Amino acid sequence: MSEQSTAMAIAQQLLEQMRLDLTPLMGQITAHPYLDALGQGKVSRKSLEFLATQQYKIVSNGIRNIALIVARFGHLPSKQILNGFLQAEFAVHEALQQFGRALGLNETDLQQAKILPEALMFSYYETWICLYGSDADLITAFYFDAQVWITNARRVSQALQAHYHLAQDEVTFFEMYANYQPLEEEVLPPLQAALERGVPAAQIQESTRLLLEYELCFWNAMAKASGVA
Repeated sequence: MSEQSTAMAIAQQLLEQMRLDLTPLMGQITAHPYLDALGQGKVSRKSLEFLATQQYKIVSNGIRNIALIVARFGHLPSKQILNGFLQAEFAVHEALQQFGRALGLNETDLQQAKILPEALMFSYYETWICLYGSDADLITAFYFDAQVWITNARRVSQALQAHYHLAQDEVTFFEMYANYQPLEEEVLPPLQAALERGVPAAQIQESTRLLLEYELCFWNAMAKASGVA
């Protein structure tokens, strides 16, 4: 086996080990009680505003965060996938405003809404990664987080249409992330390259675990704010 093949095999093994380690946490996120309550129409329509306002802040911060890490690693091949993340944030930012309008919120309302600290922990840790972490930290964390977010967002979309009478184009925000989900074959090369540069595997594992922990915090915050916790 060539050195290149050996390095790729190590990256593959790390990704597989992370998948095993993270399965319980990811299961907690996708089985969150908030999603059950929303799916039964038990969340008040007024409380849906928390979804719109907190996601607006997360996505708006995400544009700045990802632009920063693109600048930091723009000299490496990973710039392609990082820039893909950035373009996705621009696109979903527009769709999110459409969801807000469906709830009677304009962009000023979204901008001025009160921050729920627990809901924004995901965003603030994303900032930390983009400032101090490696490209592989963000890419691998997004790879796993996308799996749970897309699953949950689809459930939200279905519930909003079934119980809150929102039109399909008003919930596009919750559907479109599936178009930007990173594939394993896209994640492995920057993961391998980072390991070869000396980025510790434990750092990548910890970054991914923490981002998922903060994803769980977001759903906890939605439940508490909506009175279904």
